[in-house]
Amino acid sequence: MVFYIRFLKVPKISPSSAGSGSTVKTTVTLTSDLGDEFLDQDIELSVHLDCNNGVTRTPPRRPKWQAGMRALPLELHVNKKDGAGPLRLCISGSGHDAADRLSATRMPELVGAWSGLFGASGSPEAPRKMERRFDLQIGGCAQLSIWEETGESIARHIWDASLGLVAHLQILLQPQAGPVACSPLRRLLYHPRSTPLRVLELGTGCGIVGLALAQMRADTHAVLTDLPEAMDILSLNIAAACRANGSHVEPLPLDWDAELPKSVWERRFELVLVSDCTYNADSLPALVRTLGAVVQEEKEVAEKGSLVLVAMKVRHESEKVFFELMASAGFTQVEHWSIGLPDPSRGAVGRSVDVVEIYAFGRLGRDGEGAKS
Repeated sequence: MVFYIRFLKVPKISPSSAGSGSTVKTTVTLTSDLGDEFLDQDIELSVHLDCNNGVTRTPPRRPKWQAGMRALPLELHVNKKDGAGPLRLCISGSGHDAADRLSATRMPELVGAWSGLFGASGSPEAPRKMERRFDLQIGGCAQLSIWEETGESIARHIWDASLGLVAHLQILLQPQAGPVACSPLRRLLYHPRSTPLRVLELGTGCGIVGLALAQMRADTHAVLTDLPEAMDILSLNIAAACRANGSHVEPLPLDWDAELPKSVWERRFELVLVSDCTYNADSLPALVRTLGAVVQEEKEVAEKGSLVLVAMKVRHESEKVFFELMASAGFTQVEHWSIGLPDPSRGAVGRSVDVVEIYAFGRLGRDGEGAKS
């Protein structure tokens, strides 16, 4: 399980009670993606305040998160000169303010958080958003920046299966031999082609998977979709994204219970991404209906058909109905991978290690010979 540093109260600067300089205050928590578990071990946090004059301030002693905590108030004093310009607060568990490494062989146990700019002539309080930074091993832009909403809400946050899927995509985008080299998904992503790869993501949230793919792979045209209320944070991330040569990303509101937009059904997408969307069993029939409307039936999935790539960290038995619905809609599972997540508990008694399951589906014609025109 990956744990995430979150701002319960965004950083705010105010005059110091001592009468000199200012004090930056914030409250953080260390929680799972759904916010239903807290890090149950002692850990020292690294706190860095980046000042406009190029100075980085840290507290005299590293604050400590202790097992059993639910929230940790933090306070940092800055002098008048350092507090005069825009400030940015970084909190991590790594001992420095670098990005978290996210690769095929290493995933972060604790994901750090960067605040937005605050202080100076602007607002004394940071925006109610926070930034995640990940170092990728593929593509010309090494760092992936993703903004999330703050607070206790789980909406429009990064979830574990998204990290697992980004890590796995890096495997498929590297030179490989053996079974991985023969993977239908790898052939789709890695082999040279004369036209851009057309990608659709459903339930994209803040957009980490689609944006990572467009950053790592050239000539990727991705449409990232979610409910209208996700468009603000998604558009912010798209505007700030670094894209590979020839890659293009656009946001689009899409409700699985509504009619498919013309801009979706009039195009053929070769890859459909679905990550962390199966946890709510009530929404699964609408999800599968949408997939059925997007993906055409094919004669030979492995060679030329569209692929649906689903990443999930199974949380409830009820999620198994997803596979029944997919089979009823004519989808066939063509590949499966398991990605182990970090175990901060170090194998504590009674605790199982979490796994992200990744499935690739194709859609064969119901008569086995493709769809009839």
